[in-house]
Amino acid sequence: MLSVIIPIFIHSQSIYDAINWSFENESGNSRYESMGGAFGALGGNLSAISNNPASGAVFELSRLGGSLIVNDNSIKSQYYNNEKTLKSRNSNYQAGLIYVLKNYGDGNLNKFSIGFNFQSKNNFNEEFKIYGRSSNSIDNFFLNNAFGVNINRISVGPNETTQGVYRWLGDNIGYYAQQAFLGYQSYLLDYDNDSSSYFSLAKYDDGVTHEHSIFSSGFNNHSSLNISIQFRKNLYMGINLNFNDVFVEKEIRHFENDFDNDSPITNIDFRNYLTTNGNGVSIHGGLIYKAGTFRLGLSYLSPTHYQFEDNLEQYIETNSIDTDGVRYNDIVDPQVTNIYFYDFKSPSKLTFSGAAIINNMLILSLDVISKNYSQSKFKHRNEGVYNDLNDAITKNLTNVLDYRFGTELKINQLSLRAGYKAFNNPYNNGENKYLISQSFGVGYNFDSATLDFAILNSTYNYNYQLFDTGLTESSRINNKVLKLIMSYNIIF
Repeated sequence: MLSVIIPIFIHSQSIYDAINWSFENESGNSRYESMGGAFGALGGNLSAISNNPASGAVFELSRLGGSLIVNDNSIKSQYYNNEKTLKSRNSNYQAGLIYVLKNYGDGNLNKFSIGFNFQSKNNFNEEFKIYGRSSNSIDNFFLNNAFGVNINRISVGPNETTQGVYRWLGDNIGYYAQQAFLGYQSYLLDYDNDSSSYFSLAKYDDGVTHEHSIFSSGFNNHSSLNISIQFRKNLYMGINLNFNDVFVEKEIRHFENDFDNDSPITNIDFRNYLTTNGNGVSIHGGLIYKAGTFRLGLSYLSPTHYQFEDNLEQYIETNSIDTDGVRYNDIVDPQVTNIYFYDFKSPSKLTFSGAAIINNMLILSLDVISKNYSQSKFKHRNEGVYNDLNDAITKNLTNVLDYRFGTELKINQLSLRAGYKAFNNPYNNGENKYLISQSFGVGYNFDSATLDFAILNSTYNYNYQLFDTGLTESSRINNKVLKLIMSYNIIF
């Protein structure tokens, strides 16, 4: 039977989580995505409501729409001159509604709109495998976590069980002691009473082969409740109340073999199963000003305040051989779920936008987005739990300027579109763009409805670190995403 514990003295979150919960690469409708999402000064689009809340007041007529989005992922990892590529496919959707109320009198309030938009803010569906030979091993992860841990704490007495001790460690000491327990009980680690220190039984003077696999699925969905107005003829204003829903399932499997011929340890199989549930809330305000053929936009998204629950299960299996040639298979499978409750505050976002509409045929639009990832913060009911992690976030992450550009050419009822966006690496020493995307699209206006299609080619480039301590080698990840979107909108 599964047991539940609540470790309170140590955390398993990392800088990667801070980036995951803060990064935005929305999956909007076809017109929005085909123009690179550069709608901060344009409005008049359901997905644009989540970009600039003033967008709702730009609509002349009410609208109901939805989109089907299909993503094809091809993820290549590079690790010690070895490359592995895995492919996967997933889908999600967008849906929105705007209802426009007009004032035909002489008042300053020319238009009032209420609306709703739902779309994915970030997608966590990915599969990749890292393979290569290294001079380092997972044993250093367990050794680092075992430092200072009393050997009696991680031993299983005659009246105790593996499950019971693992659970007790989580209740009373924390995550690091559980890792020491897994290493010691799997016979990967041993203890020297004379020096009062742990040592590894794995020998890899000639290196060791790593096979590290990630299987992840999940989302950060974003719902916006919108109220917007048109003040006189040229000024649009709006505000959103945003709700975020996060769910991620992830399996991380790390396998090692090909140790030295005289190594007592011959294979290591370490698995982590993590499920994350969370929700967040934020406020979003925006303006759009129309000056002839030009449009200017400004929007501010407050920090999103999240509450998270992580559920972690662990498993380790080692194969070993003694000096007499006898082989052993040791499995430590506590079947205990570690539950971590914590809060997170993502950084705020400021967007400056400009657009030109030429002869009511050609649209050129640009968004510039400022976000300071170093302002991300983890919080816990016990003060000081996340001090080191928050210090690392402040030190290693930075403010970024991201860009979105879009264009549209209207030929009677047909529209041709293209877009480009570039998001910078949130690490202060990052040299490459984190995300680059090119997009194209076509749409047709049936007067009372629109049908739109879009295709996007996106590339993510980043470094993935295997573990937070001990085995800190990194693999270069190149994720190419082909996104296909079909949208249908009813105008009424």
